[in-house]
Amino acid sequence: MAQDPLVHSHRMNYAPEEITPQGLQLKREAGEFRIQWKDGRESVFASVMLRKNCPCATCRTERETQVTELLPILKQAPVTDIGMVNARLVGTYAVQLTWSDGHDTGLFDFKYLRLLDDEQRRKA
Repeated sequence: MAQDPLVHSHRMNYAPEEITPQGLQLKREAGEFRIQWKDGRESVFASVMLRKNCPCATCRTERETQVTELLPILKQAPVTDIGMVNARLVGTYAVQLTWSDGHDTGLFDFKYLRLLDDEQRRKA
């Protein structure tokens, strides 16, 4: 069974500049969320990838049980048909994404986003 990236992210020791964003940009039409990190790296996340890795309890439970390819909150549309419509900072540690189906309970902390970027780069 694959390791849960959210659990793994809390074990990672990143330097502060690696998990401190300098700029955040939501490109709705392109289906991208971009982060410019303080250490100079830029991360580009596709909407589908972020939705599939939503850290909220409902989505995590669905991934862990692997009952269906559709998340319980997505009865009508597969993840690939859902887009990001808003991004909002939560304090200095996370961003909350709102999706076109209204789902907005996942808080993507910056350490988790950096880990997701590291995983994307390893797979590329």
